[in-house]
Amino acid sequence: QYFGAYNINGAWRTSDGHNWTSSAPNFGSSPNGDPITAYDGVGNLYYETMFGSVTGCKVIRSTDNGATWSAAVTAISGNDKNWMAADQTTGPYANYVYTTMTPGNFARSTNFGVSWTTTETFSTQTLPGMMVCVGPNGTTDGGAVYVVTNSGSSFASTYTFYVSTNGGVDFTLKSAQNFANYVGTDVNGRNSVQNMRTRPYPFIAADQSTGTNRGRLYCVYASNTPSGNGNKPDIFCRYSTNQGSTWSSAIKINDDLNTTVHHQWHPSIWCD
Repeated sequence: QYFGAYNINGAWRTSDGHNWTSSAPNFGSSPNGDPITAYDGVGNLYYETMFGSVTGCKVIRSTDNGATWSAAVTAISGNDKNWMAADQTTGPYANYVYTTMTPGNFARSTNFGVSWTTTETFSTQTLPGMMVCVGPNGTTDGGAVYVVTNSGSSFASTYTFYVSTNGGVDFTLKSAQNFANYVGTDVNGRNSVQNMRTRPYPFIAADQSTGTNRGRLYCVYASNTPSGNGNKPDIFCRYSTNQGSTWSSAIKINDDLNTTVHHQWHPSIWCD
């Protein structure tokens, strides 16, 4: 199953990756951008969007990959940039769905998106770009729910990492890191690449496999090389083997021979 969505409520579905069908559903309120999608472990599709004058997010669920939809429910409150992740494992929190939204709210659903509960509000989320992902906690599949917040200056962000080991009920702060500087150029207080808004915030994924790197937490981000306003960004990846307490040195992802003449931005990461 494949499903894609883009601003504002442009959505398409396919079962073969080649033939796509328009599938823009009714949220019961005006969708207002930043669509996020996720599948749980039994194939339910969740589709989230900010709504109205942006006071939160609506979420709807489909059991047939977007052919039909449930009624929309308000999942979380906030005013900017949401994210969502589902537990695809068969662990104790199987099929739980988690969502975040600026300015720091975290909510979860334990009943396939029927209802949502805000369990945590993070004071370290002051800039857009809070994110959530799911990984193992030792032998417990889905036992680690990670959140990274974004704060400080837009041009010298502080990424603060948290982990929950009880399905998102409460969280432990693991570390605060300053990995990134400017991404492109300061245009009216925003990171921009050739006058296009870009994202200076982190993107995380965790290794839920049974391989040798099980449990590793990854973070990717863009940052100018050399650092400073007006230079060109590269994409970097770091990893943690202790749930975000300490991090590896940065590995540059793009392999162009002269990175100072090319723009690399808008990174994302998932882990199979």
